[in-house]
Amino acid sequence: MNICGLNFFTGLKHNRVQKQLFQIKDIFESNRENKFSIIENQEKYDKLKLFDFFITCGDIKVTFNKYLIQNYLKIKDLKKPQLIRDVTYLRVIPKIKKMDVNFFPRFTWNSILPGEKNFPYDPHYNRWEDIKRKYNLHVRDYQKQGDKVLFLLQIPTDASLNELNFNGKGYLDFMLKTIQNIFEHTDREIVLRGHPLNRENDIVVKFLINYFSKNKKLSVSKNDNLEDDLKNIKCVISYNSSATVEALFSGISVINLSKMHPCFSAASNNLSDIENLKELDRGDFLNRISFLHWESDELDSKVNRKYLCDLLMKSIP
Repeated sequence: MNICGLNFFTGLKHNRVQKQLFQIKDIFESNRENKFSIIENQEKYDKLKLFDFFITCGDIKVTFNKYLIQNYLKIKDLKKPQLIRDVTYLRVIPKIKKMDVNFFPRFTWNSILPGEKNFPYDPHYNRWEDIKRKYNLHVRDYQKQGDKVLFLLQIPTDASLNELNFNGKGYLDFMLKTIQNIFEHTDREIVLRGHPLNRENDIVVKFLINYFSKNKKLSVSKNDNLEDDLKNIKCVISYNSSATVEALFSGISVINLSKMHPCFSAASNNLSDIENLKELDRGDFLNRISFLHWESDELDSKVNRKYLCDLLMKSIP
C-alpha cells in the first residue's frame, strides 16, 4: 500500500501533528509492503492521486480558514479512504497517568466518529479486560433512576458535529428542536451542562435559556465535575458527546441522537425512550471502546504496532 500522511497546519500544531504522523508511519511500516509518505508542502498536493489512502490528524471544522477547508475537501473529493486520528474516549486513563490526552490516540475511517465497522477491532480479543485490570477501572451497576434529565452540550464547531454543521442547519437548530421534543415526551426538569472548554462564554446555553425562559423546567448546571451532575439523574442526552461514555461507566442510561457515537448498542437513539429506559447491556460497548484507545508507550512495541497495523488494514472501507 502507498500511504500518505497529511499535515495541513502551521506553528505548534504543525509540530504536534508531525510527531503523531511519524508514530503512525511506524505503525504502518511494520508491514514491509507498506510505504508511508508525509506531505506538508502544498506544492506536492498534485501527487495525491498516487496514494491508496490518506491519514489526517483530526478532521475538517467549520471554523477552519479557507486554506484548510479547501485542503480537506480536496482529500474527500478523491473518494479514497481517509484514516482520522483523534484522541481516546477513555479519558479517565490520561487523568490516571497524568498525561496529555494527545498521547492516547484513536483511529476511525472516513469519519471522526465510530460506526460499527470503521475502526480497528478484534472480536476475538477482550482488550477491555486487560485495560480494566491495568488501571483498576470500575463500571458501576446501573443506578436507580433519578428525577432530572441531563443534557450534555458540545462545542458547536467541533468536528463531531460536522453532520449538523455541513449537512444540516447547525448545532443551535438541533438543540432548539431537541429540547422542544424532550418536553413532548416528559415533564421532567432538563439540566443543561455546557462543555468544559466552552462554559465561560457558552452563547448556545445563554440563547437556550432565554428562548425557553417561560418554561421553568430548563436550568443550567453550575457544577464543575461531571460526577456531581450525574446525581439524581434519570438519563443523559447528547448528540454524540464523549462524556456519555463516562455516564455509562457511572451506571447512567444514555440517549445519543447521532447515528454515530461512542456508546454503540449501550445507548438509546430515541427520545421517546426517556420514560421507559432499559438497562442496556454494556459488554459489547466496553470491548469496542477499548479498541478506540491506544497508548503511545504500548506502540513502542514492534509486536503491538504490527497488530494494530493488521487491524487497520483489515478495517479499510
